[in-house]
This record gives sequence, C-alpha cells and structure tokens, in this order.
Amino acid sequence: MFYFEELTNMRHMIHNTMVAGISSKILQIRKENIKQSLSDLNTIEHRQDYIATIDGVMYYDDSRAENVNATWFTFENIVKPVIWIAGGNDRDTDFKDLKQVAKKKVKALICIGKYNANLKKSFQKDIKDIYEVTDIEEAIDTASFLAKQDDVVLFSPACKSDKEDETFVERGNLFTETVKKLENEYHQ
Repeated sequence: MFYFEELTNMRHMIHNTMVAGISSKILQIRKENIKQSLSDLNTIEHRQDYIATIDGVMYYDDSRAENVNATWFTFENIVKPVIWIAGGNDRDTDFKDLKQVAKKKVKALICIGKYNANLKKSFQKDIKDIYEVTDIEEAIDTASFLAKQDDVVLFSPACKSDKEDETFVERGNLFTETVKKLENEYHQ
C-alpha cells in the first residue's frame, strides 16, 4: 500500500496516457509508438518526491507546491498522519481552502522563515501543534523529533520562499540533502 496513494505524479501519468491513447486513435498512430513514448516519461522533480524512510517515518519533498492548490492536491493523496513543513512569504496567501484537509491530516505544522504570521494564524484553530523555525535544517530536526513510526514528513510550502532569489529547486535540494544527512546519521 502506498502512503501517498502513489501520489499525483501517477495521476498525471494516467491522464497523459489517456490523452495519448485517444489522440493516437484519432491520428491513427501505432500503439507501439505510444507505448515507447509513455515509457520515456519521467516524474516531476520536487513534486511529491519520496526521499527516505528513517525510523519508520517517510520524508517527501513537495517544494514545487508553492501555492495552496498544489499543497491541497498533495494532502488529498496522503493516507498517513503528516508533519507538515510549510511557509516562506505567506503575506498574500489565503489558506482557507487548506483548512479542512489539514485539520484531518496534519498533526503538526512547522513554519519556516520570517513571514509566517498569516500561516500560523490561519491554522491555529485547526492544528494543535504549530512550531516556528528559521530554516529547512531546523525544520527537519523538529520534524524528526515530533514524528512517530508511520508518519509522513512533508515539505510542501504552499507559498514562495521568503528569500527573493531562492527557487523551489534550491529549497527542495536543501530539504533532500538534509534528509539524506539525517538518514546517514541514523544508520551509523
């Protein structure tokens, strides 16, 4: 059984496969050509990427989810309790669409960065444990302390970075590197 219902990437691939099948029928393209093309598709980097399982806790990088809708879609696929790492520049973000799903699935929220007043205020009634940290490394330390076996630690920011020149790729890479470092420390 998948902890993420094998994630959005799988749904995207199914939809792409359906479109390709219908299009090939209309355009009379051979099935073998469609099969070869679909087998060459890769998953989307930094979109619900499984990183590691450490002491029974699964870590996922969803740093590409820099808006509420993308994070909501990720939550819809999760079937385990979540330690949610989010935040950045949330000043103009309306989190109301995430409230119901977060209330059901999130056991702790870890807010990264300087500008998270809106994020904290939006979830203070729905999520009992909310923590504030300065960076991704501290967020992972906090998450690894809070998480229990079968939990999911999810980095899905729901907003852009509070550092103007930092991209979701850089944040995702830092998250991945830090989790891998934690995994190495755990196995020593």
